[in-house]
Amino acid sequence: MQHFSIGGLLVALVLCLSLSTCEAAEDMRFADADGDTGYYVDAASITRLSDVEREAGVAVVKATENRRLLYRIRFNRQMRTYQILSGQVGVYDTKEVLRTTPGMAAPQAYTPTSPMQSIEDFIEELLAKQPKAT
Repeated sequence: MQHFSIGGLLVALVLCLSLSTCEAAEDMRFADADGDTGYYVDAASITRLSDVEREAGVAVVKATENRRLLYRIRFNRQMRTYQILSGQVGVYDTKEVLRTTPGMAAPQAYTPTSPMQSIEDFIEELLAKQPKAT
């Protein structure tokens, strides 16, 4: 009986550790979708760099391909630009990282109807709900 308890404890410990490293690091919130592609923002990763610049972790989930693309993106809402600082391509259901990708050399413009605008709007909504620092 003691062997079962130790084995069960070990399984529970491994499960807790694996969940805490994956789940605690991310607070993914749905921001937008286009067909079977979903756009999510990691609410815990949002950084207010200035009055107009923000950085955040963004996930693009391609459901039919079982892929999750994770990006660190800097947005400038005044200039209506975004810059991918780094990225990872992974398997959605297992979270296995297949490869990392470099960021962009220069910011890219986005239009009012692009998913980047929806993501930036979502980030602003989340920031507006946070208490102001004094």
